[in-house]
Amino acid sequence: MIKKLMLEKADRLFHLPPVLDDFLPRKSRKKLLGQEIIDLARFNWPGPKVEKAISNGDCLATDEETAALMEKTAAWYRARYGIKVLPAKEIFIGGNIRQILGLLALAFFDPSDIILIPDPGIWHYRAAAVLASAETVPYHVSEKNGFKPVISSISNNLARMAKAMILNRPHNPSGALIGKEDLHEILHLAGRDNLMLILDQAFDGFAEDQHPTSLFALPGGRKVALELYSFAYNFGRPLPSIGFAVGQPALISGLRGVAKIMGHSLTQHQVQLGLAACENPNDGLDEMRIQFARNRDVLDQLCQKIRLFPAEHRSGPYYWAKLPGRKQSRRFCRNLYLQCGVLAVPGVAFGENGEGYIRFSLTAPYESCQRALEASNRMFQPLRERKAADG
Repeated sequence: MIKKLMLEKADRLFHLPPVLDDFLPRKSRKKLLGQEIIDLARFNWPGPKVEKAISNGDCLATDEETAALMEKTAAWYRARYGIKVLPAKEIFIGGNIRQILGLLALAFFDPSDIILIPDPGIWHYRAAAVLASAETVPYHVSEKNGFKPVISSISNNLARMAKAMILNRPHNPSGALIGKEDLHEILHLAGRDNLMLILDQAFDGFAEDQHPTSLFALPGGRKVALELYSFAYNFGRPLPSIGFAVGQPALISGLRGVAKIMGHSLTQHQVQLGLAACENPNDGLDEMRIQFARNRDVLDQLCQKIRLFPAEHRSGPYYWAKLPGRKQSRRFCRNLYLQCGVLAVPGVAFGENGEGYIRFSLTAPYESCQRALEASNRMFQPLRERKAADG
């Protein structure tokens, strides 16, 4: 008699960080205590719907078609940042940004390698390192320092031992922007200690400063950096997102090698979506900027009602707000859900330094933000009054 296999998962799976949904109510309910659930927590990209794929659009793209997309991408990069890159050596086009991070980790991270990640920061970075059996060490960013990396807080020994440092601009979740002076300092550290820099610029199109910058535009950046972009997020285009990386040739070569082994290939439809994005890089972004600005205005009013303090930084498609006093973010979000039916992400979901904050998503429909503002009247109502209002 054949016995059932006793399977054990790989140890690395038990070290994966929780995803944001793990911090939200497990049961999906349309109504709670007679009221509508308003989701301001999840990231729902509001881009236009993908048109029906062309005939044979699922066929793999030829080398010539992929090369044409890389040429167009290089032209967009030069127009935006004023830097010329070599498409054949310095650009990789693959799946979405998370997939590119995974390929990068497999190509360059070994067990026991140390990867510096931001805290607070999005869980994707830690997950990519863990799946390659690397170790992650958080570098703290806080309100005191404008949610920007403080190089002096990273010890010389740690910098020397680390393999890579992951950054993002605008910072997710706070919306802070790393300035050129900060990037210069980080590049100096990378050059001194042989540190790979990975800069996630997926939401660069929503930066507040209107002065786009990249590591490649700064002295020494071309030697140590890899930058991540998205045809959906950077161009305001439809999902599913196609990501691309701009980096020094050795990093790009490693990405391509692992992608080839893993069977990652572009389809003709993906290439067409990328070409369309490069032809009209601002068409979708302009409309989304308007939507996010309207949502932000409503959330400013919401925060005033429920006694939150909006973050000083306002870049990106997220809204970061500080809780009053020493309130715990998970408990506050639970109360907001139970009393008002509004979902938000507790700051602790982004790391220990996120405690004391919550994050809303500006990608929600404008009507949802308005309904959340109306529902916030219930936040400090006594239970008896809330029941009377519900009839």
